[in-house]
Amino acid sequence: MQTEEFAKNLWAARQSGQACELPSELLPKQALTVPLAYDIQLACTKAAGAAGEIAGYKIGATVQPIIDMFGLDEPFYGPIYKSALDHTSDPSSPLDVPLFLQHGSRIEAEFVVSVKHDLIREKQDITVADLHKHIDWIAPGFEIVASRINNNIPPTGPLVIADGGANQHMVVGTPYKEWQSLDVTQLPVSLSVGDQPPIEGNSSMSVTGNPLELVCWLLNHPGMRNTGLKAGQIVSCGTCTGAVDVLDGQNIVADYGILGKLAIKISSKSTVST
Repeated sequence: MQTEEFAKNLWAARQSGQACELPSELLPKQALTVPLAYDIQLACTKAAGAAGEIAGYKIGATVQPIIDMFGLDEPFYGPIYKSALDHTSDPSSPLDVPLFLQHGSRIEAEFVVSVKHDLIREKQDITVADLHKHIDWIAPGFEIVASRINNNIPPTGPLVIADGGANQHMVVGTPYKEWQSLDVTQLPVSLSVGDQPPIEGNSSMSVTGNPLELVCWLLNHPGMRNTGLKAGQIVSCGTCTGAVDVLDGQNIVADYGILGKLAIKISSKSTVST
């Protein structure tokens, strides 16, 4: 299989807004395994060149129904590219976020962790206790997820992994440095998308019940053990509100309690001819 060619096409689809076709040899459901999907994900980052600088990682399928729906045994991870990351600190002035909405953009309210030191698994698994001296801050976050693969193909876990973990864009709010004073398993969030009723969520809404346990899971994952996290990189710890479709011109606001608010406005980008 031409893994590198497929990876290049996935990256091109990110940049153009067009759909990427799945190679014929991957059309049988069993053909794309999880290890091969992570290989394609890495090849996509390589194909991006300088634009593929990694600012951190997202963790997906963090609740059991989604793990089951995707036919996986555990959550998955994907890169957050610096070119697809914004920071905003003023909720009174929503940040404009241009997206290729034709990729089926959906928004998730998440909690984001940043590390202040390089951190890599060594001889034994990293625990939450180990994390405490390495975490710099926790912040509100919006992850926008989407699919670059032809939407006539039913999504599976390996397809999502290969497609960069479905990450389209990431927005991070004001860092909260005094995070150790908080019960990180009980952080609330209320997400308002356009005129829809608010969706209430909580940082405990994952298979681990703790976003920091998910950071440990990432660092202990066999695919990350030789990579780890670099100082300043972030981890987005999975949705607390589900994934909600977004529309052009829509205002989106989330209230994260003591962590503050996050506000963006969605705008649609036109497909670029290739």
